[in-house]
Amino acid sequence: MAKSTKSPFVRESSGLVREFGILDSLWFNVALLGLLFSTYYISSTSPLVGGNPLIGVILPLIGFFLVGYTFSYIGTKVPRTAADYIYVSRYFHPALGFVGNAGYYAATVFMFMGITGITLQTFGLIPLLDIIGFYSGNMSLIDIADTISSNTYLIMGIGAIEIIIMGILPIFGNKVYRALQSIIIPLVFIVAILMIIIEITVPSNVALSRLNSFLAEYNTSVSEINSANITVPSYNSFINSLSLNPVYVVAFSYIINTVYIAGEVKNVKRSLSISIMATLVISAVLMTLATVLEYSQWGYSFISKFLSLSVAGQISAPTPYLDLLEGIASGNVYLGALFTIVSILQLLMYLAAASFVGSRLLLSYAIDRILPDFVADVNEKLHVPMKAIGISTATGLAGLIVFSLPVTSAFAFVLSSVATALLLLFPMTVVSLAVVRKGDKIAKIIAGIAIPYLIFTLYQYLTVPALGANTTLGYTLLAGTIAFLFALFYISKYVRRKQGVDLDMIFREIPPE
Repeated sequence: MAKSTKSPFVRESSGLVREFGILDSLWFNVALLGLLFSTYYISSTSPLVGGNPLIGVILPLIGFFLVGYTFSYIGTKVPRTAADYIYVSRYFHPALGFVGNAGYYAATVFMFMGITGITLQTFGLIPLLDIIGFYSGNMSLIDIADTISSNTYLIMGIGAIEIIIMGILPIFGNKVYRALQSIIIPLVFIVAILMIIIEITVPSNVALSRLNSFLAEYNTSVSEINSANITVPSYNSFINSLSLNPVYVVAFSYIINTVYIAGEVKNVKRSLSISIMATLVISAVLMTLATVLEYSQWGYSFISKFLSLSVAGQISAPTPYLDLLEGIASGNVYLGALFTIVSILQLLMYLAAASFVGSRLLLSYAIDRILPDFVADVNEKLHVPMKAIGISTATGLAGLIVFSLPVTSAFAFVLSSVATALLLLFPMTVVSLAVVRKGDKIAKIIAGIAIPYLIFTLYQYLTVPALGANTTLGYTLLAGTIAFLFALFYISKYVRRKQGVDLDMIFREIPPE
C-alpha cells in the first residue's frame, strides 16, 4: 500500500485482517505460554525452592487474574496489534509505551527463541534418544544423546535449523499458522493429561524401580541419590510456599499474549478475555497437579535431591524433567517417545508463535515510524509482514548464538527468569500504571492492586537464589536490555526529527487498523 501524504503514519491501514476466533486465540496463548515447557519448569524448580505447590499457586493465580483483567481491558479499548504499546504510548508516555512493548519483544523473541533453540534438545531430542535407547537396549542412541548434550556447537547448529524453519513459517499466512497450532496444541493437552494419569496410576515403588534400571545405564542408582548429603528445602515452610509465586509466574506471565495480536482477533472483547482467563485457569490446574503428583509418586525429598545433583552437574544421568520421569515410570516405550516428541513439537510451535507475534510488534513500531519504513511492508495477498517475520527470525537466531555458550538447561532456566523479570516491569507494571491514570473506575482499582503484586514478584525474582536471576549476569541482562530499548527510542526520535518527522505528533493519534 502506498504511503499516505496526509496520515502521519507509514500506512493508511495495518494490512492485517481479523482471522483469529476464540479457539484460535486460546491455542495461540497456550503456544506462547509453552504449556509443557512451563510444566517442566515448575515441576523441576519447585523442589529446589520448597514449599507446598497447592499453597504456592494461590498468590500468582490471584495476581495474574488482576493482570489478565488489566490487559483484557486495554485490548478492548484499543483493539489493535500491540494494543498495550498503543495504549501506553498514547495515554501515558511514548517512551514507556515503546520500551514496555519492546521489553516483551526482547523477552519473547530474543531471549526465549534463543533459549528454545537450546531446550528443544535438552527437553526433547536428548530425552527422546535416551528413552528409546533405554527401552530398546540400543546404547548407540544413548551415546548420541550424550554427544549432543556435551557439544555446544552441535546444539547450536540443530537449534539454528529449527529456528530458521519455524521462524519463517508464518510467512505462509495465518491459515497455515492456525492449522498447525490447531494440531499441535491439542496434542500438548493430551500429553499433559497422560503424564498426570501416569503419576496417579503408577505406584511409587514401581516408578522408582524402573528409574533405578534407567540410572544403572549411567552408573548411579536411586539409593545413591537418596543418600546424598544435600539439604532439602522445607515442604511445609510458608516462606518457601510464598517463594513459589515467581516460579509459577514464568508460565503465568504469558497468559496475556492475545493482546499483542488484538488487531487480528474477531470479536475482540469476548475473545481476549476468554483466551486470557482460560489460559490462566488451565495452566494453573495442570501445572499444580503435575507438581503435587510428582512429589507423591517419586517422593519430595528424592526428587529435590535428584534435581539438585543434576543442576550442579554432579550426576551423569539426564536432567529429570517430567517427560523423562513419566516416560520411564510408564514402562512403555511408545508413551515415553510420545511425551518427548510432543514436547519437541510444542517447542517448535513456540518458535513459530514467537516469530509471528514479534513481526506484529515490529510492524506497529514501523507504522509509528520508530523503525525504518520497509519494516511496515505487508503482503497484500497473505496479509503478513514478511520482512518483519524475517527480522524476528534473525533476532531469535542472535539470541541462540548469545545463549548457546553455556548450554546447560540450568542456564536456560536462569535466562527464563531474567526474561520474566523483564516482563514484570516492562510491560506489566507500566501498563498497570497507564490504566491507573486513564482507565475506567473498576479498571483503575484492579490495575492499582496489581502494581504492588508485580513489584513484589519482581523483588522475588531478583532475590530468590533458586530462580537464578539474582546474579551479576541476571542484573546486567535485565538493566542492559531496558537501557538499550530506551536508547533505541530516543535515537529513533532524533533521527526522525532530522528527517522532518515529529514522533510526538504521531503519538497523539491512534494508528490505523
